Amino acid sequence: MSVYQNGYWLGLNVPLQRESGLPRYSLSQPMLSRDQIRDIVSDAGRMPARRRFAGATWIKNQGSRGSCQGYASAKALERARVLAGHAHVPLSGEYLYARCNGGQDMGSTLAAGMREIQGHGVAPESMVKWQTYLWNQMPADARSAAPRFRADECYAVDTPDELASGLALGFVGVVAVHVGGSYSRLDSAGVRGASSGVGNHAVGVCDVRIVGESYQFDEFGSWGLGNGQGGYAWLDWGRTLQSTVRNHEFYLIRVAKADPQGDNPPEVKA
Repeated sequence: MSVYQNGYWLGLNVPLQRESGLPRYSLSQPMLSRDQIRDIVSDAGRMPARRRFAGATWIKNQGSRGSCQGYASAKALERARVLAGHAHVPLSGEYLYARCNGGQDMGSTLAAGMREIQGHGVAPESMVKWQTYLWNQMPADARSAAPRFRADECYAVDTPDELASGLALGFVGVVAVHVGGSYSRLDSAGVRGASSGVGNHAVGVCDVRIVGESYQFDEFGSWGLGNGQGGYAWLDWGRTLQSTVRNHEFYLIRVAKADPQGDNPPEVKA
């Protein structure tokens, strides 16, 4: 449900039972070794995702609605489209939330968002008024446009190795965190404080780094640029994700469908 806590709005609902509606990443996609991941992310020619997707163009604020899942899923798809070579079209967290919330500002689940971005798509941000959340508030042109912006391949993630492998290879993820007393406090390395719980907030993840023997995942949120480091923060699996993955199926977006009305990149043939 929509909850105001520690200065921010939340809205991720815990499903009655952990839903599993996606193929498992490790069963069909490349699993990289720690050394392979380190080589990819430490490449001097590689642009970190938070630098590529920096600023108010990419980091939004959900306002006083429980639309975090809508924003996390829509903005993950938005990034995945650009990484696939498509033109940047900002996508509406409000629209996706309206598809998932059952007609009330009472939050939504990760699984609902995943189904929607694959099945029905997300309308452009320019077509939807900020902080609207009811389906009957969604304009006709937004409903017509949404199927143009869909995810093609999504994969379930259960382990840090799966998440790290996918992010190193250019996938974009959606995960659950639990916002508690220490979550909003970042250490000197930009890592969020330990926070365990069932998972009450949805965020995207778009990059990975290795610190010691641990993976850390770069979170992008929906609380504006003042949250974390320009809207980003690092998540340690053991400190912030290990507890929430028990209740929520994290997922990675590999491919976004081409916009049939857009200027799409040429098809690459083997």
